[in-house]
Amino acid sequence: MSPIETVIRRVLLREGGVSDVGDGKGETRWGQTPGWLSAHKLPVPQSQEDAALNYAQWITQTGLFHAALVDDALTDALIDYAVHAGEARAIRSLQSAIGARPDGVIGPQTRLAIEHMDRSKAAQQVIADRLKHMGVLITADPEMYARFAKGWLARVAGQVTSLGGIRI
Repeated sequence: MSPIETVIRRVLLREGGVSDVGDGKGETRWGQTPGWLSAHKLPVPQSQEDAALNYAQWITQTGLFHAALVDDALTDALIDYAVHAGEARAIRSLQSAIGARPDGVIGPQTRLAIEHMDRSKAAQQVIADRLKHMGVLITADPEMYARFAKGWLARVAGQVTSLGGIRI
């Protein structure tokens, strides 16, 4: 199984199935909202397998695959952050961690920086950035986001413990 297939499997496990969590984004199917599907021109998944195909296509469309060549803490943290907060935010986080211009797009400068980065250090910085982002969301609108804090933090805590090696 490729690193991308492995991380997609993890995302699908974390996201669960089909539900409306009440965040105003509508019915989510394995983490894929109607707005996300529309923005990326992807079909509504009818099964977990469909959702996996959508994620694979999205990882290719956004260039995230350039940083997801290894099954490690960085790949897991980056893709999971992109699923939760959008690929542009996650890519900017990676770019800041590796000294590339944080524009949210994986272009030539970012690809070059990816080739020379310390993956473990980048993973730590991406996870730290994600935690800060969660804090901003929760404190800016506690009525909306505080109810998600326990699950979000448990999810990221799992990534922190995986910095020495991936665990599901």
